[in-house]
Amino acid sequence: MKTHWKTLIFLLVIVALVATGCKAQPTAAPTQEAQGSESAQQPTQPPAPTKAPEATEAPAPEKVLVVAAANQSGESFDILNVSQTMEPHFMVYEQLVTIDYDYNFGPGLATSWDISDDGTVWTFHLRKGVKFHDGSDFNAKVVEWWVNKMKTGANDYVFEPLTDLKVIDDYTIEMTFNGPYPNLLFNIASSFAGIPSMELYEKCGEAYGATPECTAGTGPFILKEWVQNDHLTLVKNPDYNWAPEWTNHEGPANVDKIVYRIIPEDATRTIELQAGNVQLLIDPPLPQELSQYQNNPDYFVITGPDPSVQFIGMNVNFPLFADLRTRQAVGYAIDRDLILETVYQGIGNVRTTYLPAELGGDKGVADVAPSYDPEKAKALLAEVGWEMGDDGILVAKNVEGVDPGTKFEVTYWTYQQDEYKRLAEVTQKMLADIGIKANIQLMDNATYSDALHSDKTQMILRYYQWDNNDILEWFHHSKYLPYPNYLGVSDPEFDAMLDDANYQTPTWAERDAKYIPIHKYLIEKWYPWAPIRQRAKVFVGRSTVKNFHPIPLKGLYTAVWTTIDVEP
Repeated sequence: MKTHWKTLIFLLVIVALVATGCKAQPTAAPTQEAQGSESAQQPTQPPAPTKAPEATEAPAPEKVLVVAAANQSGESFDILNVSQTMEPHFMVYEQLVTIDYDYNFGPGLATSWDISDDGTVWTFHLRKGVKFHDGSDFNAKVVEWWVNKMKTGANDYVFEPLTDLKVIDDYTIEMTFNGPYPNLLFNIASSFAGIPSMELYEKCGEAYGATPECTAGTGPFILKEWVQNDHLTLVKNPDYNWAPEWTNHEGPANVDKIVYRIIPEDATRTIELQAGNVQLLIDPPLPQELSQYQNNPDYFVITGPDPSVQFIGMNVNFPLFADLRTRQAVGYAIDRDLILETVYQGIGNVRTTYLPAELGGDKGVADVAPSYDPEKAKALLAEVGWEMGDDGILVAKNVEGVDPGTKFEVTYWTYQQDEYKRLAEVTQKMLADIGIKANIQLMDNATYSDALHSDKTQMILRYYQWDNNDILEWFHHSKYLPYPNYLGVSDPEFDAMLDDANYQTPTWAERDAKYIPIHKYLIEKWYPWAPIRQRAKVFVGRSTVKNFHPIPLKGLYTAVWTTIDVEP
């Protein structure tokens, strides 16, 4: 006998809430109030001018900001070779180009830049008087070294079409590309484009980024202590005086120290917030718990658009998922509306496509994407040659590449976080309803990353966070096999479409237009992902935190940590 889905998932959510106990909820910020829906706030306005207080004879109490996150996303501070970044990377490192509160490209370590008429030559004018945490100078020689290191590192895509690099003088550098490169400013404004100290990097060698002693950027904070998967301590850079002009900030950061704690359990994070041991939650409580904070003057809640999409991924080379129709069946099995309603209390957006709704490459694509239809899912699986067994698990009868009698049983990886454990359990039940047995395996972030580098991926529950169409290239172009293209898509026609859009198209608008058929092609011909939801960016903190202004879509950029303040 089958149980009605709403009953099943309602019981699952109730059980999860009872198990974790009541948790704290955020309150509305002075200028932004959570509305309990997926609608995004208007872009945050730049903060009023700030300036670090001048020293007095009686030193003011130390300002310490304690932040809690659910996981340690970055595995190293070797920013040239990380596959994921976290907020402390933005505290330590800066980029040539920044993105301001209106989501425009602005000055960073480069004060300005010029572009040739044909779009192939970019000349960057560098900021003077900047020093790294180890005391070494920032100049064109460092940028030249950094670009060359980037081209051989984990994030070589940033300068992939570069053909020539020239140091014009100490503070001017010229880059020449093999064609128009409209994505350059976006790439060098990203968290992966932080610039480390050349001197310290060469001195520490392979040990760079593993310890505070071998980590140095130009950012407003210096890494002081790092206990893996527990906490990071960062102290104010006393020499910092080069925040971008659009921040309206002069001098060092406003707070003296930031303690960035890793607390995977939702209940523990909220208990620590309520006890005053944490002042800001990067990963907030469950949506159904936010109401208790929204009207409480001791807390604030800020919501805004988030460029991340949660999805179920399937390895296209794993025999049980090798047939496109089987992967499509997974997409038809997921009741996204029910998940949004019961698990997330309406916060976020249902997604059947691969890109955030705000991006140009997502327009008009939903028409070709599978949406909830369990009967369609069962019909597709029957076409492939699967039959329902007596125990409710599909059995291969005439499935190409699968031995007859094989049960449809797969490992289902996801993050070791309460939210993803719940989401995995909900989707596990939906998959079971069409005969797929998914065995959930929870992993900490480092273990998960290592596993994705192996050849053992079957089915995963994951999310990406990226506000650019080229995320489709990153995860699915054959040049990125076997990682980050860990689901095995390999298609010369698809590769050619991506290459044309990214490296032969002069403007953003034209590039957006080309990404629409690219997006459709990936869904119709491959369907390696069954998308679920576009997340909403939600921050919850104590009212003692002041001047906190996340940047729409970008979130906690370097400037946010420079200007944030806290009452001692």
